[in-house]
Amino acid sequence: MNSCKSWKLKKKVLPQHTDHAGVMWHGTYLNWLEESRIDSIGKAGIQYIELLNKGFEMPVYKIEIKYLIPIMIGEEIIVNSSFITNKGPRIKVISNFTNQRNRIHAEASIDIVLINKETFKIVRKRPNFLDNYLKNLSKASK
Repeated sequence: MNSCKSWKLKKKVLPQHTDHAGVMWHGTYLNWLEESRIDSIGKAGIQYIELLNKGFEMPVYKIEIKYLIPIMIGEEIIVNSSFITNKGPRIKVISNFTNQRNRIHAEASIDIVLINKETFKIVRKRPNFLDNYLKNLSKASK
């Protein structure tokens, strides 16, 4: 992967995020990945609700998570996400769950697509307004 811009979301593992042993529950990873993705899109210039109001949606097409080290209750975690876009309809989001010492606990890869909200069909040619925001998401850091 080339040097893409990284978007960060800070989270703290609370009791509701864990199982009875204090280990972060696997469903919490999915919730945080979704929150990170929506937060990043907002920071790039468009709120997700605006996208919905314009008749579009960006559902998950494929997701993979590799759990490396358990995340425990009380830990502070940063979800680092990078967006990889091209001319096609698919957008790839690569995310890492890291602790305060920059140790990676989990790695995730998500493919999302742009669809027309009314027809649920994939939009192959993205509208210009959206292309500009996606460029903000994926441009290389300087």
